[in-house]
Amino acid sequence: MAPLLRRRASLSRLGPGDLGSISALLDRDPVANVYLRSELRLAAAQGRPLGAPWLSWWGVGSGPGLRALLLGGSLVVPWIPDPEDAVLLSGALPHLPPLRLMIGPAPSVRVLAAAIAPRHRPAEVRDPQPVMVLDRPPPGVPLDAPVRAAGSADLDRLVHASAAMHREEMGVDPLALDPVGWRHRMVTLVERGWSYVWAEGDRILFKVELSAWTPEVLQLQGVWTDPRVRRRGLATRGLAAVCALLLREVPLCSLYVNAYNVPALGLYARLGFRRAGDFATFIYP
Repeated sequence: MAPLLRRRASLSRLGPGDLGSISALLDRDPVANVYLRSELRLAAAQGRPLGAPWLSWWGVGSGPGLRALLLGGSLVVPWIPDPEDAVLLSGALPHLPPLRLMIGPAPSVRVLAAAIAPRHRPAEVRDPQPVMVLDRPPPGVPLDAPVRAAGSADLDRLVHASAAMHREEMGVDPLALDPVGWRHRMVTLVERGWSYVWAEGDRILFKVELSAWTPEVLQLQGVWTDPRVRRRGLATRGLAAVCALLLREVPLCSLYVNAYNVPALGLYARLGFRRAGDFATFIYP
């Protein structure tokens, strides 16, 4: 019976009527799917339709039989529990904007990337990217760093600090490619209360943002220290203070990091983060 059911499975664009089945599938792993679950919650909270012309949900199966899905635009984030569903799910990509990034749980990203390899070959692969989680305030670290939620007065400095990190991490200057879009992205994070800074005078010494928030787990991103003040413990103190603050509201903080980033891995280990899986990022030309 199982092979017959698989042959009858089909690919479809998901809509409001699929919310329950999407949630049920993603809820199987709240940490791995924190971004997708957060996007689902944001759409519901803001009264937005499920997806848009440039961003849409696609799935294999339907209703209680939904087996795999992705949220896709130029960034594609998949969740594919059974690798055999990857080929069928890859049929969604011709309906999406040109692929630039594929990010998500490493097993799902790997099988979807393999399914589209004849048409799309990555320019760079970052795999594995350890997923780290923290469920208690960092032990033995002072929690008195003057970190606070960023406000509108911080926006100009935050735009440039975040762009500096992006150049360092990705080798691309977002302010040269799309300055309006980059600023809008930072405005959105500030308005959501998803950006935290340690500022001194007119400089941001340390910053971190959130990329996802659910009742069970949130995801940190953009951990950055001004190069002029690195190796002075600011990142340790700053991130410890932010995590302690966030853990008052959510039971688990998560993030993912490049496996070759030894200083970052050391920082997270000092704060008590533990490994809880792997992500992967495939960057396309």
